[in-house]
Amino acid sequence: MGRRYAALFARLVMLAFMTCAAAAAAAQDRAAREALALREAFLAGQSINCPGCDLSGANLDRRDLTGADLSGADLRGATFSRAVLRNANLAGANLAGAPFKRRDLTGANLAGANLAGATLHRAILRGANLTDANLTGANLNVAILTSANLQRANLTQALLFQAEAGGADFTGANLGAALMGSARLIVAKLDGADLTFADLWEARLTNASLRGATLTDANLHAATLLRADMSGVTGERTNLTRASLRNANLSGAVLRGADLFQADLVDADLSRADLAFSRLSAAKLFNANQTDTKFDGAIMPDNSVHP
Repeated sequence: MGRRYAALFARLVMLAFMTCAAAAAAAQDRAAREALALREAFLAGQSINCPGCDLSGANLDRRDLTGADLSGADLRGATFSRAVLRNANLAGANLAGAPFKRRDLTGANLAGANLAGATLHRAILRGANLTDANLTGANLNVAILTSANLQRANLTQALLFQAEAGGADFTGANLGAALMGSARLIVAKLDGADLTFADLWEARLTNASLRGATLTDANLHAATLLRADMSGVTGERTNLTRASLRNANLSGAVLRGADLFQADLVDADLSRADLAFSRLSAAKLFNANQTDTKFDGAIMPDNSVHP
């Protein structure tokens, strides 16, 4: 009797398993059909939404994708000539190498998107969300990034020449070896950003915040840093020649071996800063706060070497 019950129980378990498997297969098949229908409707222009779709190589020229949901979509190799992507949701999308030259991406959500090697020359990214985005080697020359959010974005070796990034947030971003000559970063936030080997030649950083940023081997020649908050920045061999640092806050900064030749540090706060072995030849230190500043081995404005 016990054997009969055991065999019956085994059959019931097997039947339940087969039923569940069949239901799962049916659900997967239904999901696949729905995804295919969604993709076909999008490509036919009947819909602007296609989250998670494989749209690699798709022709999206002249499409108005304002407010479209393309989150998580694979858009590698897709074309966007004259396409409009204002307020589009492209979070997590694969846009590696995307041709976005002069495209309007105002307010677009590109959080976590892969934009490695993308062309965003003169693109409009005003107010766009690029948090955690991969922009390695991307071309953002002359792009408009006003008030954009680039927190923790990877901009290693990116091109940002003459980019307009006033009020943009680069907190925690990796800007290693980025080329940012003449970029406008007025009131921008670069707190904790990694600017190792970054080129900010003649960049405008008036009232910008760089608290705790890394400036090792960064080039800030003739950069405008009026009233910038550089408290706690760290770096070695930072080039600040002819930089304008009037009223800048460098309290607690560690910039050993920095080059401050002809730098304007009038009214700057250098309290507790470590400028050991730096070059301050012809620098202007009038009325600068030098409380507990370390100048060990530094070349001072009169060309004397500090003991």
